[in-house]
Amino acid sequence: MSDNLARNREMGESHRTATLIILDGARADVFEYLVAAGDLPNLSRHLLEPGGVVAATTVFPSTTGVAYLPFLTGCYPGTCDVPGIRWLDPRGYAGHWWRDRQHLRSYCGPQGGKINDDLPEEMPTLFDVIPDSVALCSPFTRGLKPEYDRVQFARKVWGGLAHYTAGYGILERAVGRELCRLVPERHRFTLAVFPGVDGVTHFWDPWHSDVLNVYREFDEIIGSYAAAGGCDGDRLTLVVSDHGLSRVDRHTDISLALEEIGMPTLRHPVVWRRNPRAAVMVSGNGSVQVYLQPGRLRSSRFGLSEIEQGHVPDVPGSVVRYIASLPGIAMVVAADGPTVWLISRTGRATLEPLDGGAIRYTPVSADVLEIGGGGTHTDREWLERTLDSPYPDAPTQLTQLFRSPRTGDLTVIAQLGTDLRLDWEIPEHRSGHGSLFAEHMRCLVASNLRLRGPVRTVDLFPLILNYLGVTVPEAIDGKAPLLAEELAA
Repeated sequence: MSDNLARNREMGESHRTATLIILDGARADVFEYLVAAGDLPNLSRHLLEPGGVVAATTVFPSTTGVAYLPFLTGCYPGTCDVPGIRWLDPRGYAGHWWRDRQHLRSYCGPQGGKINDDLPEEMPTLFDVIPDSVALCSPFTRGLKPEYDRVQFARKVWGGLAHYTAGYGILERAVGRELCRLVPERHRFTLAVFPGVDGVTHFWDPWHSDVLNVYREFDEIIGSYAAAGGCDGDRLTLVVSDHGLSRVDRHTDISLALEEIGMPTLRHPVVWRRNPRAAVMVSGNGSVQVYLQPGRLRSSRFGLSEIEQGHVPDVPGSVVRYIASLPGIAMVVAADGPTVWLISRTGRATLEPLDGGAIRYTPVSADVLEIGGGGTHTDREWLERTLDSPYPDAPTQLTQLFRSPRTGDLTVIAQLGTDLRLDWEIPEHRSGHGSLFAEHMRCLVASNLRLRGPVRTVDLFPLILNYLGVTVPEAIDGKAPLLAEELAA
């Protein structure tokens, strides 16, 4: 530590630092309700008074782990080739129970650390481009120096127990203590993850008193952090969430539904069976990747027309319409070449990526995204147009997902109130996330500097680098939002 302190004295008070705090699962509306009630005085004083909250959306699928990647890479899950918290790669999975496990993934459990290896090798992370970085309780650590990977033991032990008991307080306090201890070291970049809001909400609902108390306890941690000097100096501080959550009133298990029509289905935690006709990989549990004929090696996914014309062996051509008609299903999404098809019980629509980054949305027989009609817009225009719609930023989020060869033949998206897993859901979710509707996609972005919105979580990567004066890598998806002083200029 003495070396760090000496280094910081040499750099002087003008040394800029950035701190990104992920309040996992925090809903912006719950946060703002508690602020208005005076229940978050430390956050109000040290973050919101000099800065504020900006309208923001996360990425699809809106689930922990996958939705951390935008903060730390500046890229969407499709660009990162990580299409969900569980996935299967048909390019390598040949159906062998043990030999092919590396081509089948679940970040819930022993494979959690694999998320560090599954991104393209050439993709830099914040830890790569800011060598003086430290992370607390983060499942993603690629590029981070081992000695700066903190609070991992507590994350694995207390976090594992809390998953079944909702007792996240010990872990959150451990993260808070380490965050305060780090203040004198003044690292260029600090990431701190607080998983309690997400974990406790799964047991109840986003407005439950136990959940609201997690926000209040986090505010006390921020008070201790500020008292230690964590808010002093030339510093960018961001408190963000990776997704929202909503109450679960219904379970529609896609794997069980496929079994009912004679399609043996591969799904976690039992990830092998003889001659499955489908694999169902759940995220959050508001969305699902469905892979047809798993174990059949192929270089590309089955197209929608190929599926519906019955050209996939042992798969009924009606399977897409069948899934779309199930209770609680908002839509089924599939690709035919570059065109992305959206199929709901009311009709169909398409999304077409165009040259120059524009996206054309066409309601063929229904306005599936409930935008109010079709149109052609840039991805930024779509964000502004759809921010207050039932499916914020859907045109961009659905097209980015199909960049990944690991994305399923079908992506199934839940309606509000529906969870897409029942079999093996231990403990049962009373609230969930992972879907495309507003309660999951709208997220918290609070900053001690005023930002122009709306923003996506993917935009915070270049924001942090610009603030620190570090060159932003090329070919990222994010666009840095303007600060207040830039707006004034």
